[in-house]
Amino acid sequence: MGEQLPPFGNQKRASWRSSCRNRLSQHICTIPKQLHIYMLSFSGETLGVKVQPSDVRLKPEEDMHYRWQIEDPSLEPLFQKHLSKHSVGAYMLLQRGVGQKFFAVRPEKDLNKEADLDLMAQLQAENLSLAEKLRLSEEKAHRKEQKAIEAEDEIRSQNSVIREAQMTIHLHQQDILNWMALCEWYQVRCLHCSNVLSQMTSFLQGTSVDDTTMAPPQA
Repeated sequence: MGEQLPPFGNQKRASWRSSCRNRLSQHICTIPKQLHIYMLSFSGETLGVKVQPSDVRLKPEEDMHYRWQIEDPSLEPLFQKHLSKHSVGAYMLLQRGVGQKFFAVRPEKDLNKEADLDLMAQLQAENLSLAEKLRLSEEKAHRKEQKAIEAEDEIRSQNSVIREAQMTIHLHQQDILNWMALCEWYQVRCLHCSNVLSQMTSFLQGTSVDDTTMAPPQA
């Protein structure tokens, strides 16, 4: 059997264990600023994982949303045992070394999950952007189609006006030709009448001369 600790020793060990749990819990939630440059997996001061002091673990477990990155190899044996199994000296080393010789980082599975979520969010944003561009393109195409329809209607209306004007011009031209033909007919008739009148005048003048020559002399 192992050596039993005196009551005072148990209280001291329990106090240091509680203090160590609190310090590790605080570290998991809040990452010191001086580690930001080194810890490329973070964005901001917090790891984003809230762990109650009683739930802090040193040995990696499947459901943990953090893992310990150890910079001092001499501390690695401490992470092979459960936190409750350590001595006061180990708790002191852990409290002094957290954030300096070791620190909490995201596990690979959570990083991959976050990367997938970021990619999904990016794809959704791109889809929304493409959908908006498509909507604007469809609206633009619809406006162009409406303008094309209005232009076609205007062209048809103008063509109808042009056809009516052409028909009116054709009718006027036909009237002009008819009047010109009528005028020409009257000119011919007038010329014919003038010739007949001239012939009759000549005939009458000739008859008058003959009558004067044939008259008997007076006694």
